[in-house]
Amino acid sequence: MSTDKANSKKKRVKRILFSLFFLLFAFRTAHTIETPPRLIFSDAKLSFTIPTGWDFGASFPFGPLFTRKTLEGGDATIVCQISDPVDAARFSADAPIETLKTFAARDLSVRSAGSRVLAGSARTMAGLNAYEVTWLLETTQSAMQHQSIYFFMENRFYVLTLRAARDSFPWLVQDYQNWLNSVHLLTRQESGKLQAPSHGGVWVHQTAGARISIPEEWLIGVADDRQVGATVVRGKMHLVFSAVVDAMAPSSRIMSKNEKEEARQALKNKGRTIVLESEEPFHGLPAYQIVYEDTIDGRFVRGQDQWVWSPRARWLINVEGDSRLMRQMANQWQGILRNIHFYD
Repeated sequence: MSTDKANSKKKRVKRILFSLFFLLFAFRTAHTIETPPRLIFSDAKLSFTIPTGWDFGASFPFGPLFTRKTLEGGDATIVCQISDPVDAARFSADAPIETLKTFAARDLSVRSAGSRVLAGSARTMAGLNAYEVTWLLETTQSAMQHQSIYFFMENRFYVLTLRAARDSFPWLVQDYQNWLNSVHLLTRQESGKLQAPSHGGVWVHQTAGARISIPEEWLIGVADDRQVGATVVRGKMHLVFSAVVDAMAPSSRIMSKNEKEEARQALKNKGRTIVLESEEPFHGLPAYQIVYEDTIDGRFVRGQDQWVWSPRARWLINVEGDSRLMRQMANQWQGILRNIHFYD
């Protein structure tokens, strides 16, 4: 990812965030808008609301999406599973119901031998064909009931499953069905503008190995399989956070002299004044940071661009906003940076 392209993407993210926030703010004066926190599973191209009473899985994407304690005792989970690509020559956004039904039967026979299907029916999921299966797995130790939703997108099968003890399942399944209505697909239309913006949430990029948590006070309006953007507006002041990933970046763990000069020049071309450059590691990873300032329409603005080389990818992370608001909300935006989790 060249610095010019990275900065161009960053600029588009900011533009969409500003227009989106003011649109929602204007609409909110006459209507109540629910924009609950969402889990955004970026490279799987899915986003979900975080259901009330459920906890986001601390190990996700290597464990359940959500977990909760039940009144009857024990844990209930919601799990997301995605198959390997089905056919390198195929790239379809949907699959016939019979194909989904056949895949579900084969999947259950392999993944949960001995399970007993209680019900099965066709449905839709985020506008796609889907097949729903309710099934029971009994052992000498437990009886666990499940409801799995199978659908197909971009050459992969997806499965969302509620799992709970048989005594708890009837009390959870309707909430699970309601939650399924919150599942949306991510696209790159309008540079990743979210179909359903959210006040806070978690953005996970499994391929690039990162998890970014956003406080509920921030509006996440941009997210897809390569970028996330969130904003806070207080009167005429605003503050923006964005992260853009390039999983195909060169393996070099340092920024070349030419790339650094491109980054400086991109800021200078916008009238920014560079006040600090640093190569201090970020979360122990190689990094290069530029801190800058400017006066825009009478507002004093500060910002920082930070390029980071994580174990799996190269990142451009930006924070920019009115200097006074940046001071007021320092704990929050610094907390976002501090709590970014990179993994191998």
